[in-house]
Amino acid sequence: MAGQSAHEESELREELNRLIRRRVRVALSFGLATVVVFALVNYLRAAPAWTEVMNLGIALLIGLCYAALTLPVVRRQPVAFAVVVFAGGCGFRALAGVWHGDVAPTAITLMGLALIAAATLPWGLRPQVAMASVAGGAIAVNSYLVDGSLGPPSGQAAAAVALGLIVSVVIAAELRRHCLELLMENLRRRQAEVRLAQLNVELEQRVVQRTAELDATAARLAREAAEHQRAVADMRESQRRLQGVLDHALAAIYLRDTEGRYRVVNRYWEELMGRRAEEVVGKRLEEVMPPEALQALQAHDRRVLESGTAIQFEETIPLADGARTYVSVKFPQFDHDGRPVGIWGISTDITERKWAEEQARRHQADLAHVLRLGTMGEMAAGLAHEINQPLGAVTNYAHGSVRRLRSGSVDSAELLPILEAIAQESLRAGEIIRRVRDLVRKEPGEQKPVDVNGLVRDSAHFVDSDARQHRIRIQLDLAADLQPVTCNGVQIEQVLLNLLRNAVEAVQSAARADGRVVVATAAEGRDSIAVSVSDNGVGLSEPGADVFAAFYSTKADGLGMGLSISRSIIEAHRGRLWATHNPERGTTFQFTLPVGNPTEAAETSIRFERILEAR
Repeated sequence: MAGQSAHEESELREELNRLIRRRVRVALSFGLATVVVFALVNYLRAAPAWTEVMNLGIALLIGLCYAALTLPVVRRQPVAFAVVVFAGGCGFRALAGVWHGDVAPTAITLMGLALIAAATLPWGLRPQVAMASVAGGAIAVNSYLVDGSLGPPSGQAAAAVALGLIVSVVIAAELRRHCLELLMENLRRRQAEVRLAQLNVELEQRVVQRTAELDATAARLAREAAEHQRAVADMRESQRRLQGVLDHALAAIYLRDTEGRYRVVNRYWEELMGRRAEEVVGKRLEEVMPPEALQALQAHDRRVLESGTAIQFEETIPLADGARTYVSVKFPQFDHDGRPVGIWGISTDITERKWAEEQARRHQADLAHVLRLGTMGEMAAGLAHEINQPLGAVTNYAHGSVRRLRSGSVDSAELLPILEAIAQESLRAGEIIRRVRDLVRKEPGEQKPVDVNGLVRDSAHFVDSDARQHRIRIQLDLAADLQPVTCNGVQIEQVLLNLLRNAVEAVQSAARADGRVVVATAAEGRDSIAVSVSDNGVGLSEPGADVFAAFYSTKADGLGMGLSISRSIIEAHRGRLWATHNPERGTTFQFTLPVGNPTEAAETSIRFERILEAR
C-alpha cells in the first residue's frame, strides 16, 4: 500500500479487514457444519459419549468466535483473531487424531486446513507462515503421540506435507497481493463512480440497467458523432477564416516544418516572391530563397527551435527589384506532446522605413554639423586665445634665439632647450587645431567602440580656457575600468561640449566666486554607462518648461537647438538625456549610453550599406 494517500490506505485497510472477517465467518460456518456432520456420524455409529461432549464443546467455541467477531478490538485486528481461530482448529484436529489414533488423515486435514486458509484469507505472508508453522507443529505432535516419531510415517509424506505448507505460504502471499490489487481497483472504481455520480446523477441512474446503459451509450456516441461533425465543420470554417486573415494581412506570413519545407504561405507572400502557393508548398527553404540569404534564414530557424519561444529578427532578402529588409517575428508550433513541428513567420517590409531613418540620420548629422560650426563660432575668441598662447611662446623663443645668434654668444647647450620648447609649443598649437578640425568636420556614419572618459577629457579641454577666464573650476570625476561604448564619437563629444558650455554660462551668469562644473562618469548596471554634467549656476529659470524642445532658449541670441539636437543624438544611440534641479542650486544634465556589441554594430552598418548599394 506504499505510495497511496492516507485516506485511500485507511479505506483499503478497512476493506481488507472486512473481507477477512467475512471469510472467517465462512470458515467458522464450515467448521460448525463439520462438527454437525461428525456428531451425526458418531450418533449413527454409537460412538462413546465423550465424543459428543467434545463436539458440543467445539460448537460452543465456534459460537463464541462468532460473537467475538462483533467486538471492536476483533473488528480492528481480524488477522490476529483469524490466526487464533485457525490455530485452535489445528489443535482440536490434532487432538482428535491422537484420540482416534490416526496420523495420515490428521496430516492431510491440517495441510488442507492450511491450504484453505491460504486460499480464502488474504492475510499475507507472516500470518500464513504462523498458520503453516502451527499446522506443521500439530502434525508433528500428532505423529509423535501416535507413532512415537516426529513426522509422518514416510519421508515422502513428510516432504509432501512440507511442500504443501510451503505452497500455502506462497498462495497466501499471492492471494493478498491479488486481493490488494482487486480492492484497490474496486476502491478507485467506487471513487470514480462517486465522482461521476456527483457530476451527473441522471447519467448514473440511467446506467443502473443494461438496456438503459446501452441506450445512453448509443445516445452518447450519436452526440459525439454530431459534435465531431460540427468540430470538423468549425475547423474548416476556422481554416477558411484564418486563410482570409492571412491573405488580407499586410505582411508575409508563412509556416515551415522542422525540415524547412513550406506548409502555408499567404497572398502577400505570393505577391512578394512572385510565386503561387501551389508552386511553393512542399518545397524546402533552399529551393525557394536566394542562396545569399539562405544561411541567415536557416540560422534564425534553428534559434527559434532551440529556444522554443518567439524571437524577432531583421532579415535582408535580395529580390528582383533589389534587396529588401524585413522585421520577422518567428515562433515555434508544437504538437500535442509539446514537441516543435514547425515555425511560423510574420515578416514586415521595413525597407522604406530604413530609408527614411537613413534621410533622417543624415539630416540630423547635417544639423549637428551646423550646430558644431555655430558652437565653434561662439568659441572663436576663446579658441583664438588658446591658440595664441603657444604661438606667442614660439615667437618669443624664436626672437630670443635670433638675438643670441646676432650677438655671437651662441651656446648649443643653451640653445637646445629653447628649440625643444619651440617644438613643444608648436605641437600644442597643432593639437588644438586638430581637435577643432575633428569637431567641425562632418562625422563618418559608422559607429565604433569609444572610451567615454577620453571624450569627456577632450570636451573639457575645449571649454577649459573660457572657464579659467571666468574663474570657474572644471572638475572631472571619472570612473575607472568603464567598458567601451559603441557610438559615433564626434556626436557624443558634441553633446558633452554643448552641456559643458551651457554649464559654464550658467555659472558665469550666477557670478559666484566658487563657481564649478563637475563632469562624472559611472557604470549603470551591466548594460549602460551614465555621464552627468552638474553646475552650481543659476539653474533652470522655468521649472515647468521643456528645455529640450526645439527653439527653446534662455539666451537672448540663442537658437534653442542645442539641447534638442543633443537629445536626438543620445536617443539615436539608444540612450536617454534628462535634466534635474540640484538640491541647493544649479542643474544636472545626465545621459546614458548602452554598452553595445561592436560585432552587431558592424553587421548593422554592412546591411545598410548593402541596401544602399542595391537601391
